[in-house]
Amino acid sequence: MPGRTLTFGRSSVDEPPSTLVASQKGRSSFEGRPTFSMEGFTHGKHKRSASKGSGSGKIAGKNSPRILPVKAAHFEIVIESPPLVFLGSPAQSSGALLSGRLKLIVTESELNVHSSVMKLRAVATTKRPVAAHCPECAATSTELFEWNFLSEPKTFDRGEHSTPFSYLLPGHLPTTTHSWLGDIEYVLSVKATTALGETLTFEHPIKVQRAVFPGPEKNSTRIFPPTKLTAYITLPSAIHPIGDFLVEFRLSGIVRKEAQSQTRWRLKRMMWRVDENAKIISPACARHAVKVGGEGKGIQHQDTRSVGSDELKSGWKTDYDSPEGCIEMEFKASMNAALKPICDVESPAGMAITHQFVLELVVAEEWCPSNNLSSITPTGAARILRMQFNTIVTERRGLGISWDEEQPPMYEDVPASPPTYAQMIDFEGASLEHEDFERLSLSRTSPSPSITQRRRRHSPPHPWHIPPHH
Repeated sequence: MPGRTLTFGRSSVDEPPSTLVASQKGRSSFEGRPTFSMEGFTHGKHKRSASKGSGSGKIAGKNSPRILPVKAAHFEIVIESPPLVFLGSPAQSSGALLSGRLKLIVTESELNVHSSVMKLRAVATTKRPVAAHCPECAATSTELFEWNFLSEPKTFDRGEHSTPFSYLLPGHLPTTTHSWLGDIEYVLSVKATTALGETLTFEHPIKVQRAVFPGPEKNSTRIFPPTKLTAYITLPSAIHPIGDFLVEFRLSGIVRKEAQSQTRWRLKRMMWRVDENAKIISPACARHAVKVGGEGKGIQHQDTRSVGSDELKSGWKTDYDSPEGCIEMEFKASMNAALKPICDVESPAGMAITHQFVLELVVAEEWCPSNNLSSITPTGAARILRMQFNTIVTERRGLGISWDEEQPPMYEDVPASPPTYAQMIDFEGASLEHEDFERLSLSRTSPSPSITQRRRRHSPPHPWHIPPHH
């Protein structure tokens, strides 16, 4: 009814919902106050909600940055040598010189170091190991050189302490490689032990490259029996991952003339590509050697991918008037830099990367009478001429020279020095008679008139002076 308030028990609808529920179930004698048992229930609910809130705070705290403890010292490596590039093939390269400084930065007042050792390691990693979760099967490390910087314990004060190092990397080593089958990396690993037993470690990767000297162009010939087709192709001796290269192509023997007709081949399409062949041998550790038949054996994996390709349907010149006819063409090819082509490499660990330039021609046979060469009739015969050429992919040499060509001249190369002056003896005789000399001054003022007149009076006549005619 209008003007009346409906109540349940002793609570009104104007009260908050929590009070209504408490008064209905607890039947409290006081309006709006729950019973003892209900009070415990509600308090527990509030406690649970508070605990959830505190838990969310802990989760939020996990996302905050962690403050790591400050170490007593840490290492840094500064490479001072130019980029490590092997110039020439593995059999001809004289290597690359690595030099730098190992810096120990001490953050405490002093640090007592018992030993400090740095190693140069070559790490070969396979992405298809014999055992999937075995680190020994996945990576093999070879130590190339070791530096022992401390022969006895030494105390370092707060600050920066540098130690030079150098090493000549042999030219036959494989270069740094990152392929889809495996990796080859070079790492400088530092390990030091303090007086308190704390171990300080640091690793610094170094990149090793190879640049093969460009040589004369390679001329290749391919014959395709039973036809008279002969292909001549000219390729550079080496190509680079970035940039294009020129390919010269010529196909002869495309015309076979008879008494009243002639048969000829027409080039319909030409395709080229650069294939990258990768091979790796995954060795097995001592625990998993049973899977491959004993220790010292492994599983070989091979794969091929295309790092550059194109298809041409025009751009060549065709000559059917010559006795045998020929097709000539020049085009530029390149590798796709987005695919990250890998330079040629061959490692004793079992990794090898090679490249091939593949050229495919689609030719169709045609027939025409000798008295009407424009009346061409396709015979329906077609052939695919495929050619493969081994190609070297290497880095660009640039303006760098080998380390042994940078050394200073030897003693026998130094030319003769200029002549020396005779020994000077002080003059002890009588003083020489001389006239009064004019004193010189560094001031910028003009000389006095008397001095000028004196110069004119005592100056001899000019040898080229011509007296005036009277």
